[in-house]
Amino acid sequence: MRKTAFQAMLSVFALIILSGAAASAYASTISGTVYDQKRNGLPYVAVELQNDRYVMIQHATTDGIGRYSFDGLGDGTYYVKVMPFKYDMDEQTQEVKIETIAVVGAGNVFIMQDFYLTPRKGTLAAAQAEVIIAQQIPDAAKDKYDAASKLIKKGKTDEAIPLLEAALKSFPEYFLANDALGQIYFHKNDFEHAAPLLLKASQVYDKSPMTLYYLGVSFAYLRYYPTAIMALNAAAVLAPESSAVHLALGKTYISSGDLTSAEASLLKAKKFSKEPTAELYKQLARVYKDTKQYSKAAANLESMLKNGNYSDEAKAALKKEIQEYKAKAIANNEKPSES
Repeated sequence: MRKTAFQAMLSVFALIILSGAAASAYASTISGTVYDQKRNGLPYVAVELQNDRYVMIQHATTDGIGRYSFDGLGDGTYYVKVMPFKYDMDEQTQEVKIETIAVVGAGNVFIMQDFYLTPRKGTLAAAQAEVIIAQQIPDAAKDKYDAASKLIKKGKTDEAIPLLEAALKSFPEYFLANDALGQIYFHKNDFEHAAPLLLKASQVYDKSPMTLYYLGVSFAYLRYYPTAIMALNAAAVLAPESSAVHLALGKTYISSGDLTSAEASLLKAKKFSKEPTAELYKQLARVYKDTKQYSKAAANLESMLKNGNYSDEAKAALKKEIQEYKAKAIANNEKPSES
């Protein structure tokens, strides 16, 4: 069994209570929640279920409060792998064993496996953990914010919105309320509402790397590239080893047409990534294609293919594109490259 500093083993011996003499095969479920170091659920984190040969058999993304689930599982050894790269935290893998015993009765097996992640030093999450906000908050505003926070932790963000709005009406300079409401709209992809709230939060307190990151990405989606780059560079100063920040910067530089800065930012993202993502290789391939460095473009697409999950049709399209770039590289007398 593979072991790393961030892996832990959990053996679960599950008892299935059956009706009659035979058990229903593939009835077990593995589910749980992915938390940060403050026990906040982490939304939109990629989670893989692997078999005993470490081959992915199911894939999931955590919901708005960090929950995931894998269903229809039979007896055997499984590995649940959490890949929280967007949060600059190390991936974590845990082993789960399902062993069922047939007895008289009825029921299915539900195995709970939670994850508690810690940020890597110098990253966005680590820098954010050190942020301390000191504001004198009116009681009425604080009560509304506290109530909204409880709802957010339960995944009830729509119910939290009017409470946060009420808190801001009472105290417009409330950093935490502006930041929380901005992040809610950000995760809804409503960047027009997210950006002004996050901007206000950053004006109240300009040392929150997470706020600056979300602000920069919001402005990038709204195509305000110079402002987005300013916000993301400010986040990079506070979290210099954040692969997420450098990746966002690289993508924004591409959109602004500055391919030299894009390459530099993407290479920093790669340097600080424990395991570079398919998205990172995709963006590097895009830069090298646009700068006519076809050998490097092909190499990064090959890495993208290895690190992503694609349909057969998508794989075929990527392989075709790789061959086209390799042909152009040969025509340009380029040396073979590695990503």
